[in-house]
Amino acid sequence: MKLYPRLLWLAVVGLVALPAIGHPAPRTPDLIWVHPRFDSLGVQSVALLPAASFDKNHRNETFVEDMFAKALQPAGYRWTTPQTARAKIQSAGGDSAVMALSNVILKAGRVDSLSAQRVCSVLRTSALMSVRVDQFEQTQVEWNQSGKPTTSVRLRAALVDSTGRLLWSASGSETGEGQYHEADAGVSGVSGSGLNTTPTTAQGGAPSFEDVTTRLLDRWMKRFPARQAAATAATPAKP
Repeated sequence: MKLYPRLLWLAVVGLVALPAIGHPAPRTPDLIWVHPRFDSLGVQSVALLPAASFDKNHRNETFVEDMFAKALQPAGYRWTTPQTARAKIQSAGGDSAVMALSNVILKAGRVDSLSAQRVCSVLRTSALMSVRVDQFEQTQVEWNQSGKPTTSVRLRAALVDSTGRLLWSASGSETGEGQYHEADAGVSGVSGSGLNTTPTTAQGGAPSFEDVTTRLLDRWMKRFPARQAAATAATPAKP
């Protein structure tokens, strides 16, 4: 009895059963969680807290605050803006209170139970939304380099009630790529003057932070529960 055909058949079956090498399963870019009883918890008002970043970049924080506030607005809650929240917290506890809250968000990614009740009382709101900026980077490609310019944004947000109970959370990132640039290709002129002249190219740079952040937040808002009263009003009555 010849074993070669049988061995060949088993080898083919084994290869078919093996997972594809070099082609990992696609991963969901965002991790989003919603409290299973969110609709019954009676959230009516939300304070959007000042954004926190590890590098303390106030400009980036303000940009993310504005973009996040714009994305959240259609959900229909009564909102307290980050600017108002910061002013009221400063009035109640000084700059140290704002810094302490920021450190809590940086460490835990959300407002903890010890802070939630006090901050909700100060802001007179039923829930607090925090956002942490984990990455806010843009890489341009120089005229003498090859590659694609990129813009990357990674955020983490969390909504808690006055007891510190987690109601909703999201974390994820978005990266936008510009047009591929070949080193020394497409030089269209020079910029600067004297000894500081630099070749310029006709190719575009990295995508804007606004574009990249908008794409990330648009995904998140598809999983953010609207205020119950607003959602009901938006549903057409059945004939």
